[in-house]
Amino acid sequence: MDRSEKMGTGSIPRLLLHFAAPAITGLVAHALYNIVDRIFVGHTVGPSGIAAITVAFPFMITVMSFGILVGVGSSSLISIFLGQKNRENAEKVIGNALTLLAGGSLLLVLVGYFMLDHILLFSGASMTIIPQARSYLEIILVGIPFSSLSFGLNYFIRAEGHPRYAMLTLILGAVLNTILDGVLILHFAMGLQGAAIATVISQAVAAFWVSLFYIRGRGSLEMGFKNLKIEWSITRRILTIGFPPFLLEMTFVVMLSLINRIIHYHGGDMGISAVGIFFSLDSLLFLPVIGIGEGVQPLIGYNFGSGDHSRVIHAVKLALLWAFTFFFLSFSIIMLFPGQLVSLFNRESAELMRMTVRGMRISYMCLPLLSVTIITSFTLQALGRARASLVLNLCRQVVFWIPFIIVLPMIWGLDGVWMSFPISDTLGSILAASILWKQVRRLGTGEGH
Repeated sequence: MDRSEKMGTGSIPRLLLHFAAPAITGLVAHALYNIVDRIFVGHTVGPSGIAAITVAFPFMITVMSFGILVGVGSSSLISIFLGQKNRENAEKVIGNALTLLAGGSLLLVLVGYFMLDHILLFSGASMTIIPQARSYLEIILVGIPFSSLSFGLNYFIRAEGHPRYAMLTLILGAVLNTILDGVLILHFAMGLQGAAIATVISQAVAAFWVSLFYIRGRGSLEMGFKNLKIEWSITRRILTIGFPPFLLEMTFVVMLSLINRIIHYHGGDMGISAVGIFFSLDSLLFLPVIGIGEGVQPLIGYNFGSGDHSRVIHAVKLALLWAFTFFFLSFSIIMLFPGQLVSLFNRESAELMRMTVRGMRISYMCLPLLSVTIITSFTLQALGRARASLVLNLCRQVVFWIPFIIVLPMIWGLDGVWMSFPISDTLGSILAASILWKQVRRLGTGEGH
């Protein structure tokens, strides 16, 4: 049986595990680039090095956001077209997406090169941190084309039904980055520059590896040169479907920059280091649920395209159960072992330990509720309901978060920053639950949209 056809006939739990496990592994492996950099830098350069990577992180998320914009939009369309047995349009999606990735990467490199200091200042960097952050980010810019290509192709490969290959690509890059960090930072004492060089080399190797999938003809779809020409009807759908998760990530960029600024006001550079550790650990305790969402997305898209709404509903319910379970485990780990986790990055600074532990415990108070918001967002994307997903993400990260991140620190200082997270998680989950309930009822009655 063709791999894509299994999405319409195979066991939903087995298929979700088949797609989600590699997606989770891949996301965590991708996050390890930055996490491993902070671990090595934290134990060699110290808190100031962690702070430098932290203020560089918003721009790195911006680069990843562009990959998500093209990757999510194109993979959703590929899944839908495969479900409709429309191979020609699926291949057009791949070609148009590659052109978008190439053009966008070049633009990001140019913007980063000419506006580096302005970007770092916007991201909350103080004048004492900027020189270190600049030395790190200048090298990272070189790897943007490799990162974007690898990120985009992985989405295509998962949409075709080959998630394990995509997973191996990201594992390869993460393992190589860890090894190179050890060599360049510990052995050659290259500090932040060593961390950046390790990241770029690893991204280049990963991009070459993932390209081999199509060069060797491993997939059912082909990359024809004729499809590289932008076809507006295809490109518009890619960008429309991919825009909600892109916006989600870009609001996260603004959120990071705003947090850095507010934290620096109340806690100085040490506070920014605490935020860096918090979001590094958050990647490990949060991203797997994004992987579950990415894993269920092709299942929803394929079965919706083929008209089997009962399988769509089954997949959504199962993904929701898995997401809630994982977030509850993450919540438990943070409440029980926060000190052990923070010590992975730095053991010398008692102030950094205290600040980070308290922040994590407050921020994670309502984490399990966020499972509803994330799975609802991916469900809407897979169904092609870009506008509804956009509204949900805007409400959670703008309407339900920004007012509190501005007001609460005026009352409770640093604690006010951390308290904004459980509030937005709770309000966002209430809205998401109402949207998801209505969507499932429509699918159950055969209405679809």
